[in-house]
Amino acid sequence: AIPLLIYGTARRHGKTPPEVHMALQAGYRAIDTAGSRRFHLEPQDGEAIQSFLTHGDGDNTNHGPASVPASVQRDRIFVQSKFAAPPGDKAPLPYNIGDDIKTCVLKSILRSADDLGTDTIDAYFLHTPLGSTGATVEAWRALEQLVDHGAVRYLGISNVTLRRLSPLYKEARLKPTFVQNWFRKGTAYDHDVMAFCREYGIVYQIFGVFDEENAGLLQCTPVEKQSRATSVSPHQALIHLLLAAAAARGLKLCILDGTTSPVHMRQNL
Repeated sequence: AIPLLIYGTARRHGKTPPEVHMALQAGYRAIDTAGSRRFHLEPQDGEAIQSFLTHGDGDNTNHGPASVPASVQRDRIFVQSKFAAPPGDKAPLPYNIGDDIKTCVLKSILRSADDLGTDTIDAYFLHTPLGSTGATVEAWRALEQLVDHGAVRYLGISNVTLRRLSPLYKEARLKPTFVQNWFRKGTAYDHDVMAFCREYGIVYQIFGVFDEENAGLLQCTPVEKQSRATSVSPHQALIHLLLAAAAARGLKLCILDGTTSPVHMRQNL
């Protein structure tokens, strides 16, 4: 089963770096990272995952080496990463400028697998659509081959509008399992993409729920009422209401959460 709460590892200017090992110890069982070095440091995320698998059994006691090998424990953690095509990536690139898109995808997945210390990545995303529908479909064809060869289990696309998602879905042989977008008022909370995902059974992942732009959500009446009625924090109440509203509408929803506070980690879970 895909966890409803995913630990996000994006590194933003002026923000505290993510605490992947701490999140895993707190009980998170899904990690979102990316091959692009623009906002992610995949090697560090991979080191944290491997450290947890080797030394932490997830019960917060950390009494020493785990009783089963990391290769057996790996399937307890859902790991997803992303491919960024030029010019959306940042040096050092895993491919050469001028490589065809299939080669770019292949070199990217090989670096990500090495960074993360795994033979199979659970979900692999196009970080953004490419410059045209044709180029996006071409990249998607390369991702489909990764699934065919067992390097990836599921495919997804992030930072995508309905105008770009709909033709990709139509052309895809392997339909996207996931769409991941920024949850914010400026895009009307992505209602059109959300509706598309609901119609076609796509798991809709949202990030940025607790960004400053959404601060008003923590103070809205439904969240305040839920918080008081259940004696939980506004953050917990918002997560609960979002998941409950999605379930009531038949939408499969996952929430990315990048808190670095151990208290908030325990509360959110």
